[in-house]
Amino acid sequence: MLQAFLVDDELHMLNMLEMFLLRTGKVEIAGRFSNAYEAIEAIRHNAAADVWFLDIEMPGMTGLELAEHIHSGNPNAAIVFVTAYHQYAIEAFDIAAVDYLLKPVEMARLMKTIERISIEAPVRPFSRAQANEPQLQIQLLGAFHVSKMDGSSLSWRTAKEKELFAYLLLHYNTAVHRDKFIAQLWPNERYEKAKIYLHTCVSFLRKDLRNCGLDNVILYERETYRLNAQQVSSDYMAIMSCTPSELNDRQLSIAEVEQALQIYKGGLLTDEDYPWAYEAAAQLDNMVVTLFLKLIKHYMDQEEYSLAVKAAMQVIEHSPYEEEAYRLLMQAYLSQGKHDRVLKTYRWLEDKLGELRIQPSLLTKQVFEQIQ
Repeated sequence: MLQAFLVDDELHMLNMLEMFLLRTGKVEIAGRFSNAYEAIEAIRHNAAADVWFLDIEMPGMTGLELAEHIHSGNPNAAIVFVTAYHQYAIEAFDIAAVDYLLKPVEMARLMKTIERISIEAPVRPFSRAQANEPQLQIQLLGAFHVSKMDGSSLSWRTAKEKELFAYLLLHYNTAVHRDKFIAQLWPNERYEKAKIYLHTCVSFLRKDLRNCGLDNVILYERETYRLNAQQVSSDYMAIMSCTPSELNDRQLSIAEVEQALQIYKGGLLTDEDYPWAYEAAAQLDNMVVTLFLKLIKHYMDQEEYSLAVKAAMQVIEHSPYEEEAYRLLMQAYLSQGKHDRVLKTYRWLEDKLGELRIQPSLLTKQVFEQIQ
């Protein structure tokens, strides 16, 4: 017997739907609510059902938004939207609904829905992915790529689903308001339409992640979405763990610096044109340079000049206007007695800084003057 919750702001619709459902002989009414907020309160008290029948047009909060709350608590709950407006049919079916019904509800049509849910119910167990389950392998540095546990690539239903996941991954430790997603991903769409697009993409992403064995990865609360970082990992997250805010004032060891730089394989989302990622990409580049400079100085202190040269060249390749890398490279060559390399590096630096119409600093000139 299916346990059902009904949500509709029209009393006569609640009564009629309850009567029809009971008449099927396959459904028990576990609860009924006249607005979405009453339903959310029931969810907070751990109320659960096999299937939810949701009106779409309700004051305060629509059924589409309520579906987000339901799937945050029970991602495998079946949702059937009930609407008087055919325009919602496609959107409703996309947003994690197993079906939709047009008002006035017909008994024959309702029976088909119940039969379908009854067949699927035994294979819809509610389970939360455990922290020790295999995780997706997510690459954000260079080309954006997501690998499943069997080694195959995760395919995307739409480009926006892919972009939404990338956005969540970049903000993995932050709860992002729904309106910010809309402003960043659908800036030119009407607000109400953009909300439907967002809900649809979230639904697609939840389904695809669930197919990979991961439930409850996208959390929803008070109109914000947050990634459950315990269930996913990425190269970007690994490098960002080296930031001062993540370290809580703990000093980063050289071994951790070397490990982080080994992970770095290129810029952030280099194959994607996401304007909202530009600032994060610049911050990552600056952090990579900072880690490299720390590593070079360590090599210099240990008189490992060949390693210092190699690391300095990597910085220059990554950031060709980073004067400190040139200075340290010159210092390493000087320590090796390679004066011709010092001169060549200094001229190289002059050319690069000349493009910006600036001169090398006094500190850099002092290194150069040691070979005069």
